[in-house]
Amino acid sequence: MRSLKESVINCRININDDDVFIAQLNKLVEINGDDTYRAVIQILTDCDLDACDAKQNWLEILQHRENISRALDRKISIMTAISDYLGSYKELLKDHKIVEINSYEQAIKDSTHDHLTGLFNKAYFQSALTQHLSLAKRNNTDLSVLFIDIDNFKEINDQFGHNSGDVILKTVARIILEKLRTSDILARFGGDEFVVLMPNTYKINALVLSERLRKTISQEPIKIKETNFEITISGGVAGFPVDAQRAQNLLDLADSALYRAKGAGKNSIALFKEDKRRFLRIKFNRSIQVKQLGFNHTRILSGTSKDIAFGGILFENKEQLPIGTKIQVSIPMTQNSEPLLLIGTVVRIEAFGADMYDIGMTLSFKEIEKTAKDEISKFLIQQSEECVEARN
Repeated sequence: MRSLKESVINCRININDDDVFIAQLNKLVEINGDDTYRAVIQILTDCDLDACDAKQNWLEILQHRENISRALDRKISIMTAISDYLGSYKELLKDHKIVEINSYEQAIKDSTHDHLTGLFNKAYFQSALTQHLSLAKRNNTDLSVLFIDIDNFKEINDQFGHNSGDVILKTVARIILEKLRTSDILARFGGDEFVVLMPNTYKINALVLSERLRKTISQEPIKIKETNFEITISGGVAGFPVDAQRAQNLLDLADSALYRAKGAGKNSIALFKEDKRRFLRIKFNRSIQVKQLGFNHTRILSGTSKDIAFGGILFENKEQLPIGTKIQVSIPMTQNSEPLLLIGTVVRIEAFGADMYDIGMTLSFKEIEKTAKDEISKFLIQQSEECVEARN
């Protein structure tokens, strides 16, 4: 209902011609049904009617406008028709008031937006999350939530004052907003916490987007009182349907992942992870070979696996591999067998010494199948081209 009201308000503000405004409302009715009439009556008269009564009153208002316009031999405004209609004919609506649309728009904005950053507020986000979660369930699509807070924000606030803290909050909000996709929804959740809703986004892809966001913020210093601050954020990602089925549970799990990132040393993004593993994980020490996927990446790295589960591998490597990197790992399962080729995505990286990194990789069975098909296709194309060259 709130988004429908915003659509009606935008029509009213942006369209000066009443006939065009009415035609646009009819289009909204086609999309949203009779609830549109309820939104129109509520916005223009401050009367809250059910959809059926609102429709009847709106159609009578339009007829009343036509009648008066015909009698006066000139077209009257819709607001004049509403005022005369309600004042003359509707005893049950004596408590109505004609609403100044810009004031109503401001009231709507105040109820849905954070006054400092201009972002959506917590209440709006929770409503949007519930709606998008329902859509995801209906359409069988993924959805992810990113919970963010600013590292060491309290210390900066205490040392330099709340005005400096406000500058940091607004700057971080601006950077995040600039880097998000148009489909994403960003809100200030409270204090130095922000939350991002990513519709149609699997949690691994959400992690990749979040990691880019973290890097961008860390690379943009903020100057306050002649002092440059290198601001960093920590974040946690949880996804539907793999982690939770309900809106509040999804938020709680993303928040839990955030605290995991904080505990790992801040300036990082963590995926929510069940404490009780769904798959058996065992120690698995093997020499492995790692190759980053893509035509431009031909170099093969050597590493050592540490443990393995049905869903992923943890291995040690001398070079960093950015989160979100697609890699292929060649790993000997037994001494006498051919190496097993596994494909997946880097979801975790931790430094534990000079040029030594622990890298966590989730396996992508769809990607393994797709890569196999691609390799066969490349082979067939290559063979076909060689046959053509031989004939020529």
